[in-house]
Amino acid sequence: MALGNANTSAQSRGKNKPVAVKRRKEVVAAKSYNTMNGSPRQKLAACGVNSFSGLTQRYTHNGSAAAPDVGDKVYSRARASDKFVLESGHYKVGPFGKSFYSIEINTSGVVASRTTCAR
Repeated sequence: MALGNANTSAQSRGKNKPVAVKRRKEVVAAKSYNTMNGSPRQKLAACGVNSFSGLTQRYTHNGSAAAPDVGDKVYSRARASDKFVLESGHYKVGPFGKSFYSIEINTSGVVASRTTCAR
């Protein structure tokens, strides 16, 4: 008779894989999310970042519109996990048509404010 609890032998045979299931759920939940280009995190309003060479990151948000709005959660990867929410700070995102926005992300990864950048 083996020592240990009932999960020990199941884990050693590879039958207990909760991590893979969780990752799949994160990806499936994020399929309807919108992607956008953005700048790295800034300390202050990000409208000053170059609109074409400065938007080097790819972000995803859970809002219904193409551009993130106040209350939308923004992620650094296409996964619905709080592990991937953006750090608090300011980010320039776009283009959305001809518009670019400076968004402020709070400590929960949620858009706290959105400002339209002048061309």
